[in-house]
Amino acid sequence: MRRRHLVWLAWVFMLVPLRTFAQTAPAVDPAAPVRVFLDCYECDSEFLRQHVTFVDYVRDRAAADLHVLVTTQSTGGGGSSWTVRFIGLGRFQGVDRVHTFSTPQAATGDDRRREFARVFRLGLSGYAAETPAGRDLEVTWKPPAAVPATAPLQDRWNRWVFRLSGNGSLNGEKANKSYRYSLGGSANRVTEEWKWSANGNFSKNESQFTLSDGRRVTSGSNSWSGTGLVVKSLGPHLSTGARVSSSHSTFSNVDRSISLLPGVEYDLFPYADFQRRSLTVWYEIGPTIYNYKELTVFDKIKETTLKHNVDVTLAMRQPWGSLYSSARFSQRLRQRDRYTASVFGSTDVRVFKGLSFNLYVSYSKIKDQSSLQRAEASTEEVLLRIRQLATNYRYSYSFGLSYNFGSIFTSIVNPRFNGSNTFFFF
Repeated sequence: MRRRHLVWLAWVFMLVPLRTFAQTAPAVDPAAPVRVFLDCYECDSEFLRQHVTFVDYVRDRAAADLHVLVTTQSTGGGGSSWTVRFIGLGRFQGVDRVHTFSTPQAATGDDRRREFARVFRLGLSGYAAETPAGRDLEVTWKPPAAVPATAPLQDRWNRWVFRLSGNGSLNGEKANKSYRYSLGGSANRVTEEWKWSANGNFSKNESQFTLSDGRRVTSGSNSWSGTGLVVKSLGPHLSTGARVSSSHSTFSNVDRSISLLPGVEYDLFPYADFQRRSLTVWYEIGPTIYNYKELTVFDKIKETTLKHNVDVTLAMRQPWGSLYSSARFSQRLRQRDRYTASVFGSTDVRVFKGLSFNLYVSYSKIKDQSSLQRAEASTEEVLLRIRQLATNYRYSYSFGLSYNFGSIFTSIVNPRFNGSNTFFFF
């Protein structure tokens, strides 16, 4: 009974603010500045409030005159392509505009936020010009500097972009210490018709524990992988390609694996709409060669198998929120009973004014663990998670609700005592 009472109290706690404190959006004043709801994960909102001041920023879409929805995508040169959709609401209902721009790979965070602020300001000015604020707006133009005529610029890299990375960490106490480091690299070439990419990485982890009786236990794992991909565009909805990959993992008992998987992908929406929506069906089939470190539960030290994979993915970024979900099926064609089926989903939805709901769910049904070691796992291997254990499923989920009420305006910036919001626990 006590648990039931707690559940009822939780529901009451959630519903009382919804009914008691829900705020009705103020009536539209034609003389008021444009109310903007900025929907952007990548933006520096405080910088914009300080430098784009001829509009009012609101935290609720229902109270806005304009919903600014921003999406980004990596470009072939390693930079970012930005799409800024101005969606008219209220007094600007039906007046929608779209602006696009790109920032280069070498752009700093300050470069990106200043360029976005420039485009943001341009897009807003067309709406603000129809309000009293338009009397105080001016348009300036800086003519480009004269550039002497030269021969066409040649790209000595032929659109190839390379990236190298490395990181490490070390932490410890009196009774334990651990370290980790990883290295990675990638090469990409992207055109309208072709996409070429290659990437590889290596990581190593090690931990040492000193037990109460003085014994030392050391655990560690390492892995590496490399993948190459080539894709050919066959139209606004269809593409084909091939993927070759190789990997190693002490955790999974794989000394080396090599696979070659040609495939095809179809997007029910045009690829040009990928910023807002995509629904892709992808299929690939090909051989994979495995060399194992230790004898497996199927008495194998090496084997070659033919596998096929199918993946269906839905991704949307809309004014009501975002949604991403996928379903994947992988199977050995010569052993049909060995397969893995998984589903994944995440969403962030504005239910109604002030209330948002987020959800993350993943589940896999596992019928293919052919690399499992035959030898029984030791206690240390189980507790320290340095070896893959037998399972026929895997899952994770999380969810949450948030409700905001009070003033709809968020235009003021006050950075004082920001550091006092950070807590350290020992």
